[in-house]
Formats: sequence, structure tokens, C-alpha cells
Amino acid sequence: MKNIQLLKSPFSFKAPELKDDHEVETFFNSVPYYKPTELKELTNLAKQLNVAEIAVKDESSRFGINSFKGAGGLYAMACCIAEKAGLDVEKLTYDELMKPEVKKLAEEITFYTATDGNHGRGIAWAASKLGTHAVIKMPKGSKEIRADHIRKIQNTEVEITDKNYDNTVKEVKELCEKDPNGIMIQDTAWEGYEKIPGWIIKGYGLIVDEFLHQIKEKPTHIFLQAGVGSLAAGIILGLEERMKPEELPVITIVEPETVACYYLSAQKGDGKRHHLEGLTKTMMAGLNCQTPSITAWPIIRDSAKFYGTLSEDVDAEGMARLGHPLDGDPKVVSGESGAAGFAYVYEILSNPDLGKERTELGLDQNSSIVVLSTEGDTDPDNYHRIVDENNPF
Repeated sequence: MKNIQLLKSPFSFKAPELKDDHEVETFFNSVPYYKPTELKELTNLAKQLNVAEIAVKDESSRFGINSFKGAGGLYAMACCIAEKAGLDVEKLTYDELMKPEVKKLAEEITFYTATDGNHGRGIAWAASKLGTHAVIKMPKGSKEIRADHIRKIQNTEVEITDKNYDNTVKEVKELCEKDPNGIMIQDTAWEGYEKIPGWIIKGYGLIVDEFLHQIKEKPTHIFLQAGVGSLAAGIILGLEERMKPEELPVITIVEPETVACYYLSAQKGDGKRHHLEGLTKTMMAGLNCQTPSITAWPIIRDSAKFYGTLSEDVDAEGMARLGHPLDGDPKVVSGESGAAGFAYVYEILSNPDLGKERTELGLDQNSSIVVLSTEGDTDPDNYHRIVDENNPF
């Protein structure tokens, strides 16, 4: 049965003090194979749902790897190599990384990471571009097809473990520590491991820079799916670096109802991160994370106005709506994790029983909504079953 939850944040808004820098844009503008992803406007759906705008940032074309992860992965890996080479990370360009002496240094490095799929694919891809190596571990229950996507990138070493996500991260950490040339490149952070996840978060600010230039009106609402929270934190920081506090959209964090560590942490309301125990399951594989990142949590806690969860049938309907749009609207191929933010707000806007939630969120005819489709059909068989075979539209 379709189900969503909505929780108003118990925490006070606290915008970070940030300098107005353009390090991320400078770096990516120097990358020869970089180009912005599309912002697809669902104009007719917005009219039907009585809002001003619904814009979907389609990350499926990001660097040809079918998800947003390449932005954070490439930027963080570039920063790691630059730091090893003694380059100025704040003024880094791609040409500097292609110098023979830097490429020689990169060749000696192996990057280690744990992943549910998309992050590992982004790291393997970044390693192939920067002339280095990657070793990837995946948690129990990961789809073999996601592992195969990673293996195909310069024969990257990939293993699906018998552990949950958090314990797979611990295994990778121990493996990396045994390699004198190993660097852990994880998109979740913990005490003492914060710099590299911080670079990943910063890299995602590129997405904000793009959609603020693409959208017709400044967004009033943004719905951000969260696993460990790096993407959501990166988008929030990107918004707060580029918009005045009074211009910021209402930010809602969205998670699967079975794996909602941010929702749990907001429920507890003590300002601390809270961990979900056991082996968690969701078809939204990229969001199957049990502990908020120590780097992402304070950013999200101090900025998000709402936290929400959705059931898998809500997510499936959102995938199908994007895959079978109203006449005149563009199609968006969005996978299980990719569609979560859209699916959540689509259910709130289209379900006549959710008027209270619409009011609480302040959704009306003046609302300009942005969602991120963070991945394409990374599990093609499941995507086809949900979107085509079980299509409700």
C-alpha cells in the first residue's frame, strides 16, 4: 500500500558562513569531456498538478555513466592526486593533472571504496580518466549487473561481500590501510575521515551551478533523496553559496521508508546522528545507507525544513510517470534511487488525501519545484518491469 511520511524539522535553520568561490566550476570547465546535464521541464504535469513549475535535473547523462556520481568522484579524486603532487587544489585545472610527472604519480595510486553501485561506477570511471586504479567492494544484496557495470571500466576489481553497507565500508578501510599507495575515497565520512568526503560533497555543487542557470524561475522547493547524504549536502551547500538566505528554497530530504536514518535522526531531535541496525533492504539501492555521514549530517540538519519517507510502490509510480510523461512533456529515464525525490512530491501533489501535507510544505500554484533524477536505468530488467510491464499510465 502506498505510504509517505512527512516530518517538520525540529532543528533551527543555520546557514553556514561560506566564501563565494568558483573552484568547482573552474575545474570542470577545464575538463574537455564535461558538459552540463539537461534540466527537463514537465510543463503539462505542473499545470495538471496546479503548481508553477516541475523541473527534473536529469543526471543519467553525466559523463556517460548513467548517474550523478561522476561529478563528486572526479573532483575528489583530482583533489587527492593534486594534493599528492603538491598542486594548489583551490586553483586546480585538468591540464595540470595531465602533466607527465603528475600522471606518473597517479599511476602508483589505488583508490579503495565501498558502494551500492553508482558511487563505485563513478570512482572506477574517474580512475580510468585520471590514469589511476580502483578497488571496489559492494554490500550483500547488491545486484550483479551493477557490479558488472563497474568491472567493465578498465577491468576494475569488484567484489560483492556478505556484509551490510556499513561493515563493507569497514572492510574496505582495513584493506586500504594495508596498501602503502592506497587512498580511501568514500562518500560517507566518520571521525577523522572528513576531507575526501568533503571534496565529494563540494563537487556536487556543480549540479546547482548548472540548474540555477537553466531554470526559468528561482526554485521555491527542492526534494533531495538521501543515502549517506553527500549529494543532498552538496546541493544544499551549492544553493547556500549561490543564493541569499531569504531566496533559498524549502528543502525536503527524502528516504525509503525501510532505510531512513535522516528521518530517524530528525525524529530523535537531539541534533545527533542515529544509526539503523540490521540488514536493511530497499529497491532504492543507492539510498540503502544506515548512518548519516558525519560531514553531511550537520549541513542537512541545519538547512533542511522537512524530512520524508516513501514506500516502494510510491517510488515505482514516480518512475513510471517520468517514463510515460503527459503529451508534450519530455521523458525521463529514472531508476529506483533516481526517481525518489520526484516520486515523493508527485504523490503529495496528486493524492487528494494529502492536502494537509501540501499545505504544510507550502505547495501551491506559485511553487517552482526542482527534483534530481540521480540515475538512469542502472538495473534495466527491474526498470522495464516497473515502468513498462506494470505501467499504471
